[in-house]
Amino acid sequence: MDPALLRFLDLVQRELSADDVLIELGGRPPADPRAVWCALPNGARLVARFAEPVGDPAQLAGRLEELSASFTDLASRDAGLRPSHSGSMRRLDDELEGLALRAGALGAIVVDDASPVVWGTSEPRRDEADVDYALLLARWADDVERAGVNLIDLLDLDDAALEQALATTSLGPGEREAIAGHLQKIRERGSRSPMAWRRQVAIARAIDRVRGPEAPESPAHGRLITQHDQVGVYARAFANIYRLILAYPGPFSEIQAEGAVQHALPLIERLVLALPPIDPHRGAKILHLRRPS
Repeated sequence: MDPALLRFLDLVQRELSADDVLIELGGRPPADPRAVWCALPNGARLVARFAEPVGDPAQLAGRLEELSASFTDLASRDAGLRPSHSGSMRRLDDELEGLALRAGALGAIVVDDASPVVWGTSEPRRDEADVDYALLLARWADDVERAGVNLIDLLDLDDAALEQALATTSLGPGEREAIAGHLQKIRERGSRSPMAWRRQVAIARAIDRVRGPEAPESPAHGRLITQHDQVGVYARAFANIYRLILAYPGPFSEIQAEGAVQHALPLIERLVLALPPIDPHRGAKILHLRRPS
């Protein structure tokens, strides 16, 4: 059984205060008044069972759908199966994955104030997962969408369809060539599902709002909240030099984000401070940022 799936079922059970949460395949949907369910993209059902009949099944079913949407591509996430890495880092990533789900965010990450290192991430780890690449991706995404086209839609097109889509815009030949170049560079980093691209772009934009050239200075224990149509960011400083960042595709519930972070931050801080040294780039010095004494 996939450990990520088991963690998801446990999270849903806690979020809904259910007696049990399971995935059913085949047969008839449950008619028990003590159960609510929603359909999953693969044809299975996500079912939550309670000790007593549910007072407002429509509301609970809606919440169940929201939770399942955060995990809807579990089976197809590039490897939603995380590559092997140190135990403390793995546990930190698992906690961030759970935090993103509870906060209704597309992703949760931990960076520091100066280095390119992504110390923890709710996403499967890849070689390009660092702050420098995130800032570059955010810039490319903004360039493409300023031209009036949707980056995620374009990434899903083959070369011929991409050329045709760009030809229907008011962009000049040079602008179309520049956008095609951006897309090619992004694709060279590896293929993803549309939902995975959406998460990656949202996380990159969130990092840009916290660490980019136009990011505001944040106090050592401060918060940064950004609410825009294309990006929502909740960032919380901890241990003087680290930033816990939640990434959203647009406006979000600050109350939900704040509550989820308040609950998760003490453990996340302990896990970050327990991490082994990380080499930010091959050939670079080993880097380990610690709380100043």
